Amino acid sequence: MKSPALDRRRFLWCAIAVPTGTLAILPTLPLWLSLLLVLLWAIALPLGLRRITLPMPVRVTVTLAISFALLSSYGFRFGRDTGAALITLLLVLKLFELRSIRDARSAIGFSMFAAMAAFLLDQGPSMLLLSGLACILLLAALAEIADLEAQPATKALPLESPTSGWPVRLRQSLRLLLLALPLAAVGFFLFPRLAQPLWGFPGRASEPRMGLSDEMTPGDIAELFLDDSPAMRVRFLDAVPNPEQMYWRGPVMTQFDGRTWSRSRFLERALPEQFEPLGPPIRYEITQEPTGRNYVMALDVPVSDAAEVGMTNSRFLLSKRPLDDVQRFELASVLDYRLDATPRYLTTMQQRMTELPEGFNPRTRELIQRWRDEGTDDRGMIQRALTLFNREFVYTLEPPILHRHSVDEFLFDTRAGYCEHFSSAFTVMMRMAHIPARVVTGYQGAYYNAVGDHWVVRLSDAHAWSEVWLRGEGWVRVDPTSVVAPERIEQGSDSLREASSWRSVVRPLLDTADWLRRSWNDLVLGFDAARQQRLLQPLGIDPKSWRQIGILLAVAAGIALLVTIWLLRRAAPPPRDPLLRAWDHFVTQLRRAGTRWRANDAPRTISERAARRLPRSAEQIRALSERFIAWRYAGQELDTEARRRLQQDLRRFRIPKDHVPRKRAA
Repeated sequence: MKSPALDRRRFLWCAIAVPTGTLAILPTLPLWLSLLLVLLWAIALPLGLRRITLPMPVRVTVTLAISFALLSSYGFRFGRDTGAALITLLLVLKLFELRSIRDARSAIGFSMFAAMAAFLLDQGPSMLLLSGLACILLLAALAEIADLEAQPATKALPLESPTSGWPVRLRQSLRLLLLALPLAAVGFFLFPRLAQPLWGFPGRASEPRMGLSDEMTPGDIAELFLDDSPAMRVRFLDAVPNPEQMYWRGPVMTQFDGRTWSRSRFLERALPEQFEPLGPPIRYEITQEPTGRNYVMALDVPVSDAAEVGMTNSRFLLSKRPLDDVQRFELASVLDYRLDATPRYLTTMQQRMTELPEGFNPRTRELIQRWRDEGTDDRGMIQRALTLFNREFVYTLEPPILHRHSVDEFLFDTRAGYCEHFSSAFTVMMRMAHIPARVVTGYQGAYYNAVGDHWVVRLSDAHAWSEVWLRGEGWVRVDPTSVVAPERIEQGSDSLREASSWRSVVRPLLDTADWLRRSWNDLVLGFDAARQQRLLQPLGIDPKSWRQIGILLAVAAGIALLVTIWLLRRAAPPPRDPLLRAWDHFVTQLRRAGTRWRANDAPRTISERAARRLPRSAEQIRALSERFIAWRYAGQELDTEARRRLQQDLRRFRIPKDHVPRKRAA
């Protein structure tokens, strides 16, 4: 059976509502794709309103070409981001063939799925608002489609035709969503939560966004220094250290191939290095944004780890599963400490931490050998390297490109770079001097949000520094950037930006938005299995008893359903008069016999047309119509018995089976 066609009004509803399901996904798409989708929508809208359908070969060719370009931009990696982009593209292209009710229902259903799938990308309040707006418009469009599908019956009710303008439809959809809140709240607070999800969804690697990965090549993360997106938020439970003391320890790089530093899985599996605290621990709580990696940032150096987190040999923290959503950890660190190699691995450490590939950076090797020949000891080598950086080098976010002998070119030619360049070159110089050294990546500094009373570590705070091992002292942190650009360490990444008045004006608004996001993370995204158990314990519910939790969930869900039903009954319009419903039944019978009329025709007009159409029933039709008109419009009072008889007569009216309707005049 062929699906009824859409009229212009319903197409416009769908053309506006369906793309809103992709609003939450749109900011995550490449700019070229977002602009292309807007252009496609602008082309599909007038074509649909004029009932113009592009030929099938054209639609297939356009779909395949754009899909191929999209997949190419994502490197043909199929995952969360690629899937979200594809569903957005296909929904917009669906508008080019949106011509029937079946097409409209399909597009609305997939658009609702897209609004739900957006939460795989982000679960913040802005995503909820955009998805909620999409659901309101999609439900309104669905109601319009339902009205169109029931249009033959609706036209038979001219006296009680419902209004269905934009404001009315939107209010109705919003009311439906609000009615779902009681049951949704029960599910959120009481449905058993697992320590980790039952499924995973592959996403595109997020290390370019965070700047922290298994590798570090000088020049890789320059674009992050202008990105103020939060990497994590920190709330100190003890004394707050100065920002220049806030080194957030991440992956430690120990292997060098001449250009790129990488982690050593062999050393990480060894026991954590010997640690002696020389000061009191600082307790703090971090809320880390999703990274897709296992790295847990901790103040240098951590003395404790949280559940589901382990400590590596070089004392940086790794989660047991990738951080694909917002995670909160309670940690403790010591700023004054002694960190030394484990005696069992001392020889192996000294060998591996001084390894360098052959055939690279001959000029640097010659310089280091000359310093050694001059009798410079280990401490002196560190000081001479820092003095060299301080005297002849500049800090810039736009350094020249380095090639094969990257350290030689940096030290003797370009002499310009940022933290990655300085830490890499310094570590190579120390290894050439046979001083064990390694590169540490992470973040340095933090911004204090006075509105939320918490500290924000941003992507622009990405940093790299060095650690050298000195006999009798252990590992010592050396940050070459501090001698070239001390303001970067003292003032954080804000020192890299030009001062501007607009930042001071909008800063309170940005701080308020960040506080709201942190509150959302804590109250909503941070409501995990542990917090649910703490919620249930005051109620006398054993969190380990599935029977008790099941009973509580069933009772709470039943109460929520009763509340929803009560609200529905209160919001429902008063029931129609039974006599009006009987008239609706009467005119429906006339329509089934082939009588046609306009939606605004009066009852007498309808009855006269039906009488001419059905001459054998004309007298009965006119009589019933006049009785109804006298009560409805002439103000004739009917007692209970008269109302009952009129209602029964209208409902019992039937067209004789052997009746042959009079043909209409051509």
